[in-house]
Amino acid sequence: MEELRIEKLIAGGFSLARTKDGKVALLDAGYPGEAVLASRKKGKSDFRLMKVEKIITPSNSRRERLCRSFPICGGCDWQTLEYPEQLLWKKKVIAEQFGRVGKIDLDEFDIVASPKEINYRLKMEYVCFQGKNGLSLGLYRRKSKSPVSCQGCVLGLEGFEKVRALMEGILRRTSVRPYNQANGKGELKHLILRGNGSGIMAILVTKGEHLPDEDRLVHEVKNRLGEVTTLVHLMNSNDRVVMRGVSRTLFGEGLLEQELFGKRFEVPPAAFFQNNLQITELIIRHISSELESSQGDSLLDLYSGIGTFSITIGSQMKNVTSVESNPISVKALKANSNINGMFGADLIMSDTIEYLKSIETHFSTIILDPPRSGVGDDIVLLQKVNPSTIFYVSCDPATLARDVSRLVEAGFKISSIKAFDMFPQTWHVETVVRLEKG
Repeated sequence: MEELRIEKLIAGGFSLARTKDGKVALLDAGYPGEAVLASRKKGKSDFRLMKVEKIITPSNSRRERLCRSFPICGGCDWQTLEYPEQLLWKKKVIAEQFGRVGKIDLDEFDIVASPKEINYRLKMEYVCFQGKNGLSLGLYRRKSKSPVSCQGCVLGLEGFEKVRALMEGILRRTSVRPYNQANGKGELKHLILRGNGSGIMAILVTKGEHLPDEDRLVHEVKNRLGEVTTLVHLMNSNDRVVMRGVSRTLFGEGLLEQELFGKRFEVPPAAFFQNNLQITELIIRHISSELESSQGDSLLDLYSGIGTFSITIGSQMKNVTSVESNPISVKALKANSNINGMFGADLIMSDTIEYLKSIETHFSTIILDPPRSGVGDDIVLLQKVNPSTIFYVSCDPATLARDVSRLVEAGFKISSIKAFDMFPQTWHVETVVRLEKG
């Protein structure tokens, strides 16, 4: 055990302190200024991972927890930190990643607070496991792949927690078993809930095609869970990715409708859609406002998903090309384009990098919202398109800093940066960087 004083919060949801011998210690809890008692988990040559056993002197910014599962559950990182402090440290994490990874010193920039600090998530993924009382639906422990109950979770939309708890009870009365990755036994891997404020899509994710007691399960959900407007069975043999596979609708329409920025979107069970509706709309408003001062009328939307940016922002452009590799998302993109009257857009199913390698077309504006891993070395292929403006939307400050640094080296310059708190109570943050040709 060692007494440490926490210096700052860093990427990954860790806090940082220094041991008596000068080693950097990454801790699983605690806030800046707090004195803590910590035990060593494991050591490396340049830093140590440590576990906070006791808060000796709490921060003035520490508050009471919002749910009874914190801090064991890994759904939240900073739940007991006052919200203005969360925003402050998210800005610092972004700036530090740009300095450390991208070698870019950022000027002062703004962060937009989430209109909703709790009950903001449109989608929750609950892991199915064998608990003390039988089949359980929970989340993973902090910094672990070990599941834990998450009773009283405040992240999902209102109604999610009630549906999760009742679904847990319904499943316990069937012969459905939690899937065990170690021995391959069992069926149910996850319960996913997606909502729009007026209805909930419940998705049962199994390893194979078999869903035991299906008729009984459907009957009970229909009769006991009025909030669930559609029930879907997703068959996913991939243990590394939750939202993948072939789906079939057990009742209802098998999709969820979302309204965003005056547009209507159909969201299939396994398609990506941003998790905080209010913040997503603020991001769209920001990009739309920035576009008013840029030249050009052609938009290339990379990693376009079901058309979030193509359909909202694209409505103010003459020409729109959307590129997406996921067949399910491309199908939804086409449907959503038709629903919203965007009949002239080019909708291309392709890997983004392969598409960039193959084209010679000029676009005045590029919007890209890649997965957490970012783009990598191939980011420089954006030069081929000869854009005047690039909007890079990212949920990972480190990969964003890496990619933006390469664009700067290629001759682009950062003209604005703005952060958006897509995920209150966690360390995660969305950032939008605008770049222009130098």
